[in-house]
Amino acid sequence: MRIWRLLGVVAVLFAIGACCWVGAQGPAQNVAVINGYPVIWTDPAVASDWYDTEVMYNLYSPLVYPTPEGSVRPHLATSWAPVGGDLTHWRFELRQGVKFHSGNEMTAEDVAWSMTRFITMGRGNSGPLGKVTATVVDKDTVDFVLDKPSAIFPETLALFFPVEKELVLANIKKPGSYGELGDYGEEWLGTHDAGTGPYMMVSHIPGQSLEAVRFPDYFEGWTNDGWGPDEVPIERLIFIMETDYTTLMTLLKSGDLDLEINGGWTLPQLQQIKADPKLRLEYVWAQNVTVWMNTKRPPTDDEHFRKAVLYAYDYEAVVGPWAEFGNGETGIILPTMAGYVRIEPQPRQQDLAKARAELALSKYATGPVPPVVFHYCAGLSFEEEIGLQLQADLAKLGLTVEVAGPPWPQYSAECSSPETTPNMTIFLFAPQVAPPHDYYTFNMYHPNGLGWIFEAHWFFEDPEIIRLLELTRATVDFSERLQIYQQLQPMIAAHALAFYPYQKPTPFATQCYISGPKEKTNMVGPSENMHNWRINLAKKAGGC
Repeated sequence: MRIWRLLGVVAVLFAIGACCWVGAQGPAQNVAVINGYPVIWTDPAVASDWYDTEVMYNLYSPLVYPTPEGSVRPHLATSWAPVGGDLTHWRFELRQGVKFHSGNEMTAEDVAWSMTRFITMGRGNSGPLGKVTATVVDKDTVDFVLDKPSAIFPETLALFFPVEKELVLANIKKPGSYGELGDYGEEWLGTHDAGTGPYMMVSHIPGQSLEAVRFPDYFEGWTNDGWGPDEVPIERLIFIMETDYTTLMTLLKSGDLDLEINGGWTLPQLQQIKADPKLRLEYVWAQNVTVWMNTKRPPTDDEHFRKAVLYAYDYEAVVGPWAEFGNGETGIILPTMAGYVRIEPQPRQQDLAKARAELALSKYATGPVPPVVFHYCAGLSFEEEIGLQLQADLAKLGLTVEVAGPPWPQYSAECSSPETTPNMTIFLFAPQVAPPHDYYTFNMYHPNGLGWIFEAHWFFEDPEIIRLLELTRATVDFSERLQIYQQLQPMIAAHALAFYPYQKPTPFATQCYISGPKEKTNMVGPSENMHNWRINLAKKAGGC
């Protein structure tokens, strides 16, 4: 079965790239074959999945660009400010001379129309923006009026990608869900792009492959500043969409895969890659392994019981050999993020004495204790492993843990209310919502956060935490906001709403002749922007 899958992937590669791409035995072509996992949506008003976002940053440009620190810097917009100090009214000055892939210049009309489309469609990453009214001030200036004040509004625009208005209008399909605007161009944007990004879409076969070529007139340019003399821009990208990592390892070893950007390798596979001199591992952003504890369901409704879980867990046993590949300590936010604060237990090791002491302070110190129900998503072995470790650890305290892995539809549906949420649910949260600090704090601990699987602790009773979370969205200065995040982390941790087995880095596997990323950010997308990478054709020809 795997042989046929491999043949299918190779067939796709040759079918879409025969004119320029050849395997490892042929000439060193300036092309990078990248595993992009299944890209679901390439319309920037609909795209939301992590894999969609990786492609968005290649085909489109956001209004603002995420920084490694967690804030944003100018990109399509050169500056912005609230109008009259009112955080519901923001004015953005746009970069002049930016070209769409059609060759036409981007104007405020394109940006305003794209925002209206984004909010009207109400899909993808539009949710955190609320209701936004966009108005053209002049050719290079656009105003946004919000339904509620927000100091972080500019940072949420790291996932807003303007499209070329006239090009999309020329390709709408009628009838559709949007009256005279038909389908708003959604079907066409599934196989074409209307962006300003560093690469232009050539073809997209949904679920199979996406091909793009370098856009010479990209507004940031293609200088080799900071790169080696033989490191040049990549001319052509072929995103394959393969989910089987045995197949991916075969392609990587044969030289038919240049870059794997999703990091789903097993431990033996990582060890193979590390030992191969023709390959390298590049650690970019990490993910938070989070186990929510339902504060509305016995026995995790007791704070001391939840703290007993934190100390009973054997962190070192779970991390084990994964430590050499970056798995390790984490907390409310990722340790790679600015403003990270260490939380209990410290050091990260099992302490059964403290666990028993906390258990003795709980209302379950005497009498029968209900079983702890731990659910993970079916098919994710690392999540099951964490549950089984917890089961063994709490047994040392005389407690029972029931571990089960229902399929995703059932698992996620359970988290729709505190009554149906198990005692413990485990999730892997990648920093894919902008801005990342807000994602890991406000959206996970405020009553008006993202809810559902993102807040399956169901605890919103601390008014000071709520006040400070709201203050983060009222503080424009990022350095001041960072201080509030630092204040919040131990306060949230004091309630033991979750435990964090480890952070799980995303190791990108690359050939030795691929260099990058030049800049790493704690957010999905920017680091996978291939303007941020280079290829050394001399090394490729010589096999490094």
